[in-house]
Amino acid sequence: MLGMTVVTLVAILTTGYIALWAAGDSLRVQREAMAATLAAAVSRTVAAEWAIHGADAGPGKRANLRTLLRSLCESTGAVGLSVIGPDRGEIASWPPRKEGDRDAIVLRTALAGGPPVVNYRPEPQSRETELLAYASIDVAGRTAGAVRVTLAATEPTQAVLRRSGWVLLLLAIADALLVLGLGLFVLTQLVVRPLGQLRRATASMAAGDLDPRIAEDGPKEFAALASAFNQMTVSLANQREQIIRTEKLASVGQLAAGVAHEIGNPLAAILGYVDILRADAAGKGEMPTAERQDALDRVKAETQRIHRIIRELLEFSRPSHEEPVATDPLRVVESSQALLAPQARFRDVRVVTTGGETWPQVLVSPGRLVQVLVNLLLNAADAMAGKGTIVVACQDADGKAVLTIADEGPGVAAENRRKIFDPFFTTKPVGQGTGLGLSVSRSIVESFGGTLELAPAVAGQGAKFVLTLPGVAAVPG
Repeated sequence: MLGMTVVTLVAILTTGYIALWAAGDSLRVQREAMAATLAAAVSRTVAAEWAIHGADAGPGKRANLRTLLRSLCESTGAVGLSVIGPDRGEIASWPPRKEGDRDAIVLRTALAGGPPVVNYRPEPQSRETELLAYASIDVAGRTAGAVRVTLAATEPTQAVLRRSGWVLLLLAIADALLVLGLGLFVLTQLVVRPLGQLRRATASMAAGDLDPRIAEDGPKEFAALASAFNQMTVSLANQREQIIRTEKLASVGQLAAGVAHEIGNPLAAILGYVDILRADAAGKGEMPTAERQDALDRVKAETQRIHRIIRELLEFSRPSHEEPVATDPLRVVESSQALLAPQARFRDVRVVTTGGETWPQVLVSPGRLVQVLVNLLLNAADAMAGKGTIVVACQDADGKAVLTIADEGPGVAAENRRKIFDPFFTTKPVGQGTGLGLSVSRSIVESFGGTLELAPAVAGQGAKFVLTLPGVAAVPG
């Protein structure tokens, strides 16, 4: 806008100067024509006077001629009038002139009987100039002398610029300020504001929020851009939900395969106790009451165990739309550990939590955080081939909770460290991994406003993932 303002200012000043220069040049031409016409008229008047009273230069005739010149000066507005004889000597003038003639060449042209001529010359003791017009005095067909008309003649362009220059400058400045003000207003309302909304929405998306919407108003170009942006966010949100749902189902499949035999064991026990109770019922009370009650309690316990496993699997696989709430991450870790405990590959895996019995609360969706931790714990167990210790630690860092999940496996190869979060990248054998786990987990964490990163490799140690989650202030009481 400043550049446009400068261009506008220069354009107005340039155009205005050209217009004033043209006006001044036109004024100069008009003045010269007027001076030539006036000189011709004065020469005819003097010629008529000489035709009647004679052209001699006697004192009486000079006095009469000065009187005539005086009256002509007063009636025409000329600065001075002079009558010059053929010998270039001044016969009479008004007002009386003391300085000699300084434009002999032009005077010679006038005395030669040509048309009126015009000349400029500096005015004595002044910065101004004089406009001089000469015309020959023709009496009875011969040139008897010449008249000189003197007019005040400041250079026309300078005179016009002197009178109008400041007005032109002020108008140019006013127009430039108007262009700047209106331009800033228009750009702010039609360009800057929509772009600001788009920038904020894009930053919100970069932070993991796929729900921002931009008002589809303003110029049609920005309205179309806002509409396309809104459609993109809806599509990305749907794709993210679909990927999360797909990864959940894949995780459920892995969990189901791992706990199928765990459900089979309680079922076998239940069937055994049922057979014992049926045999006892057929024998009409041969089993002591205490043993019968114990068998029933065991059947109930095994049934509740199966019910708990199935309920946790259903809760894990059900699409979650939970809003972030204040959550104790330690409880979530324990829930994830309990969900994985029945699996065969976790029988020789020990999960250790450090950081005290109370961890800082975080603002997350508990169900989705369980999915992230289950995926990280499964990966750690696979990396250790189902045997070792996983250490989950938590600490407070400037109002955020930082969770670390470290295993005792071989770690992540250097060539894979930059690719492990890429969708569909996996180091597991075909059919044992989708390659979406870490990608989806990072997306879930970023939707909370957190981060999920792989810590730098340390020789002799396994992989360590760092999970940063937004903390919440402790609720009073």
